[in-house]
Amino acid sequence: MRVIIVDDEKLALRQFQFEIEGIPWVELSGAFLNPVQALEFIENHSVEAAFLDIEMPEMNGLELAEKLRELSPGLVIIFITGYEQYTLDALKIKADYYLTKPYDNEDIKEVLERARLLSARQKKRVYIRTFPRFEVFVADSTVYFPNSKAKELLALCVDHRGGTVTIEEAVDKLWEGREYDNRVKNLYRKAVMQIRQVLSEQGVEDIFYGNRGSCRIDIIKIDCDYYVLLKGNPEAYKKWKLERKYLEEYSWAEETSAMLELSEREGTL
Repeated sequence: MRVIIVDDEKLALRQFQFEIEGIPWVELSGAFLNPVQALEFIENHSVEAAFLDIEMPEMNGLELAEKLRELSPGLVIIFITGYEQYTLDALKIKADYYLTKPYDNEDIKEVLERARLLSARQKKRVYIRTFPRFEVFVADSTVYFPNSKAKELLALCVDHRGGTVTIEEAVDKLWEGREYDNRVKNLYRKAVMQIRQVLSEQGVEDIFYGNRGSCRIDIIKIDCDYYVLLKGNPEAYKKWKLERKYLEEYSWAEETSAMLELSEREGTL
């Protein structure tokens, strides 16, 4: 989740950065002393949440929030301030959350988790189909992956339902039989880069997290027929019974497919 903070006190910026360092799914995209610089940044960058001080020179946080919302209507706005008298004003401009100084690590974690859930509910432009084959749709349009291994790696992440896919597992399943050396590691890293590129072109790069050693998807930000089936959705079950095929193009998906068959026989699907 990409966030920015705007506060005219350097100490406040440093504290915020310190508090979020241990949260792996949060990326601090920008820390600004000047509200005008924050506005310029939002014009050219995709951000999901903004933490704003209220009392600032040139432009206060309430004014800044209104301008940010004009540029990015889905932006989650969180005020951080030491003055509780602004609560009503914050509500009037439909701020999403209000965090009072001083705050601690638990406070910031709770607010960030709420902001992430809210942002995901507002977006969810991505639909992933796994029955019978793997396809990704953004705003109802099919996403094309020029590299088949990049697409397969993303499918493996979907199969893990938000769990981490290590480079070792990816190599074992996508490049079966290949020696685990620098060449095959580079193939994995190339696939990660291409996933990022394709998703970035679609404006949904925030559903995927990848680095040199592992990757995963953020399941909160996508809809997927497989996930809906596991939640007991009757329409998804009808579709599964009709197809009875899960990621049929990938041999490593046979284990999950067998699990689904077993669950159906046992009446737990």
